[in-house]
Amino acid sequence: MEKNGNNRKLRVCVATCNRADYSKLAPIMFGIKTEPEFFDLDVVVLGSHLIDDYGNTYRMIEQDDFDINTRLHTIVRGEDEAAMVESVGLALVKLPDVLNRLKPDIMIVHGDRFDALALATSAALMNIRILHIEGGEVSGTIDDSIRHAITKLAHYHVCCTRSAEQHLISMCEDHDRILLAGCPSYDKLLCAKNKDYMSIIRMWLGDDVKPKDYIVALQHPVTTDIKHSIKMFELTLDALISFNKRTLVLFPNIDAGSKEMVRVMRKKGIEHHPNFRAVKHVPFDQFIQLVAHAGCMIGNSSCGVREVGAFGTPVINLGTRQIGRETGENVLHVRDADTQDKILQALHLQFGKQYPCSKIYGDGNAVPRILKFLKSIDLQEPLQKKFCFPPVKDNISQDIDHILETLSALAVDLGGTNLRVAIVSMKGEIVKKYTQFNPKTYEERINLILQMCVEAAAEAVKLNCRILGVAQVSPQAAV
Repeated sequence: MEKNGNNRKLRVCVATCNRADYSKLAPIMFGIKTEPEFFDLDVVVLGSHLIDDYGNTYRMIEQDDFDINTRLHTIVRGEDEAAMVESVGLALVKLPDVLNRLKPDIMIVHGDRFDALALATSAALMNIRILHIEGGEVSGTIDDSIRHAITKLAHYHVCCTRSAEQHLISMCEDHDRILLAGCPSYDKLLCAKNKDYMSIIRMWLGDDVKPKDYIVALQHPVTTDIKHSIKMFELTLDALISFNKRTLVLFPNIDAGSKEMVRVMRKKGIEHHPNFRAVKHVPFDQFIQLVAHAGCMIGNSSCGVREVGAFGTPVINLGTRQIGRETGENVLHVRDADTQDKILQALHLQFGKQYPCSKIYGDGNAVPRILKFLKSIDLQEPLQKKFCFPPVKDNISQDIDHILETLSALAVDLGGTNLRVAIVSMKGEIVKKYTQFNPKTYEERINLILQMCVEAAAEAVKLNCRILGVAQVSPQAAV
């Protein structure tokens, strides 16, 4: 066993709610399963996995040879936001019995869905440690608020990008409990290109379709503006009909407004249109082959702005659902997709292009890092979370004295015989410093400082430093 203060195997509960979170959790589950000397794995399935209208996707978990310990029917059928609230409530009622029976040491929760909020709330109230995957990211709709709420409930965090890590630190999470690992799905994505993709394309789109000559469409309702998102979906379908390319349309998720979106599909005859294939679910291994060789992906799914970048496939991101996400150059954002012509123009711009592959969200080695992180968790540590302010060093024993504020990219010292300006990293290390003799007059000092700051800022841009601000060093005020 790892030296983590534990004298037994770590009992890990992985709870999965839908096809999207399973694509991120499955690589971790496979990793845990390969190390039985360190871990016991319990799998809990709930949410849309168990609903026929969404493809009964629990079957893919069984096909992956995982034993499902518990199935919980937690979805309350409905057309509006109240159904999501009631589903959270139903999950909160059912989960305590499951967690009392399983008694996990740690629960792994993914993402930002309302089901995940119920999981994190239950585990936190029952004093079960929570490892949250994909915290610190930014997006639109209610998912953003849910993600940050889960962050405050979670004890440990696995994030996918440097920006997400900094967001977690800014939210006063303990840096020692944050792992920058990358997205687990990238472990599979980055080794997926060598498979027999032509048979998969033919299976889902027909024998007459060639690679890079079809579209994958995946669009979900925006719960903070359902009416507008349904109208945007209608315009998207109209544009795709007009564009006249073979298109695979996946059914939306289970959020409020999804049933109305399905009705729009059926009203337009998408399920019977010769150029369209409408499906409830595609297994992830096959889905990544389809997007990897598509001429374009369109919609507002996080998959488009996250996973698809690994292949350089063009993406059209519609509306505000993913606003704030980090994206590669393959993503064209159409925030105000309020006319068919705007969407058509985006299709003409993007279809058939090939962009450089992006590794913003991972390098393919997330799972080994996560398993090592899990092994390092000391169950003897206090469960109570600490409110940790972003780290500030007491001092920096380099040429520029008195720099205590490490969040400033430019630190300015007006005292002494010299004027000094430094580019300071988030860790408080001096990246580069500038020193000039201190002029006699105030006006000369200010002009010289401005000149030095401009020079330092230009250098910071070259070094790809994000300038957070400019701070004056005042030894007397201990700042």
